[in-house]
Amino acid sequence: MIPHGTGPWVGLRPFGKDDQADFYGRGTEIDDVTGLWQGHRLTLLIGDPGVGKTSLLHAGVVPVLASNGARVLPIGDLSYRMILPAPVITARGRALFALLSSWQPEEDPARTVGLTVTEVFRRRTASAPSGRPILVAIDGAEYALRGPATSSPEHRRLREELEVALRAFPDVHLLLSLRPDCAQQARDLGRALGASTAEYVLPPLEPSSAIEALRRPPLTQHLQFDDGVPAEIVATLTVDHGPPVGPRVEPVLLQVLCAELRRGLLRGETLSAAARRVLDDVDGVLADHCTRTLFKLTSDHGLPTCEIGGWMRRTFTVAPDVNTPHRAVPALQSDRPQVITDAVVRAVENRHLLKPCRLPGGDGFQLQHPRLASALQRLGEESPALPDLHAGDLLREAEQAMSAGDLKLADKYARATLALIGRGHSEIGIAAQTILGDIAYLRAEHETALSAYEQAVARTADSRSPTVAYLFAALARVHLHRGDPTSALDQARSGRVIPAGETITLLEFGQALWHTDRHRAAIREVNAALNRDPGHVEALRIRGEIYADWDRPQQALDDLNSVAVAAPPSARAACILARSHHAPVPEHEIQELRAEGRTHGLVLLYLARSARRRGDLALAAELAGEALRATDPRLTQHHRKQAEDILSRR
Repeated sequence: MIPHGTGPWVGLRPFGKDDQADFYGRGTEIDDVTGLWQGHRLTLLIGDPGVGKTSLLHAGVVPVLASNGARVLPIGDLSYRMILPAPVITARGRALFALLSSWQPEEDPARTVGLTVTEVFRRRTASAPSGRPILVAIDGAEYALRGPATSSPEHRRLREELEVALRAFPDVHLLLSLRPDCAQQARDLGRALGASTAEYVLPPLEPSSAIEALRRPPLTQHLQFDDGVPAEIVATLTVDHGPPVGPRVEPVLLQVLCAELRRGLLRGETLSAAARRVLDDVDGVLADHCTRTLFKLTSDHGLPTCEIGGWMRRTFTVAPDVNTPHRAVPALQSDRPQVITDAVVRAVENRHLLKPCRLPGGDGFQLQHPRLASALQRLGEESPALPDLHAGDLLREAEQAMSAGDLKLADKYARATLALIGRGHSEIGIAAQTILGDIAYLRAEHETALSAYEQAVARTADSRSPTVAYLFAALARVHLHRGDPTSALDQARSGRVIPAGETITLLEFGQALWHTDRHRAAIREVNAALNRDPGHVEALRIRGEIYADWDRPQQALDDLNSVAVAAPPSARAACILARSHHAPVPEHEIQELRAEGRTHGLVLLYLARSARRRGDLALAAELAGEALRATDPRLTQHHRKQAEDILSRR
């Protein structure tokens, strides 16, 4: 029997950096990937969901490199993190902020808002001898490369900034960990850099490696399988992929069996008894796992009971007759009922029950493992008893939904978190309430966002903490989006007296002053932030926009040109306005930015003023009218007067 709450194997989560001692079976892969990463400017680590890319990097490759003295940054990713409220980071992009904060987790969040990829690389190379590689990785890179993300302005700007930084720092070696359907987009980055690209396709485990991964962790707790049992368990999951791959074992399904063994140990079973029970009914264990997973997904997506399971049985399994066991078959991505949306399919893929494949008719999916065909026939008809979720588990579900862009699901889990913990002061409660504010802000539901952030402030026990300062900054930014600079000033003033978050609150106070037509006072506040941090990109962006609005074109261009790479639409529109003082701006530039900034009042106003300077009064009037109708953000009274003046002179 093992102590309650402990046990071998990590369960169904990826291995992390603290799990290196329990990470077995990938020695060859670790050696291969470390060699490629050190030897190439761009390395693609390609693999199906659940094959173990994240575990390989965190628990295998990076610890080995670090122990050998390599210069390697923490693994970067694009996942949502509740570090700062969305309003104070969205100008330059949530994905960029997520990436930079994951590369430097100890950095002040306020500083990260003002950083670029280039600046991060510059810091890391400042004291390094030339020619020695600096190893940088992005896990889950498909979030910026696949589907709608490829046309997202935010992700496009991230890729542009990454490309510029890689050109500037040839000693930086980038590894992208991604799924096979995004490999071509990643190769395009290598071609753009003119750099050699290495590719490593991570296969499932070899049977001998799977046996090691199963057998070794229990030894640390003085537990040992009966002779031959690990090989028997692994044999149940082994599939022969043919030459040159040969027999392989899917790591994620091995983890499912390990998780069931662990549950048996925690219930007081011996390892021998638990192993025999699993061996006697592998399909039952897999069916129970599928049932729990699919019932949760149907609940998450508001579908009828086990709707997803029925679709998977019909689509991905077949039996010629009632006497023949079901076998797995692939199917086109388009072969699904309307209720099974792209979001549902991606969720099933992320839970490692499906993986993408290529079919003669186009892109398709297939079961993660052929044995799931039998397991799907045994799905439970009723929701199984699920383990009690703690508030931290619910909060992580909300964050994962935010990462996937599923705001409805994130809202559900954030509210469930709050319902579980009540009204007390806690970091989890503040985070959940802030997520609700972020959701409302991203939906442009500004009144709801204000209420959520105010409730987050009310949950804080320390009124002088950085968290409170950041929340006041968020409140100020939302008030500006509503076109209410007076309320923005009040909120920014409240945050300004908290020293811990001073950089961000100085910037919000300066913006609020600017929108009340106090340009000189606004510049003074932004300069105070820049005195503390001269290279703060967001401060330079804000000051450049203030100068452009104030008709100080050269000062505006000095600031805006320094943040031109991956600049948000408002900065690019302000740059066009500043340039229009020197020469007429071509109409196509105005029209291109008009499409991207169609809901942004200031972008449209800057473009209207630029069009008026080039003498196109009709276009200027159109743009001014659109600026007055824009809602995200709205024009404040100071800027509404400018738009109305353009309309009156058409």
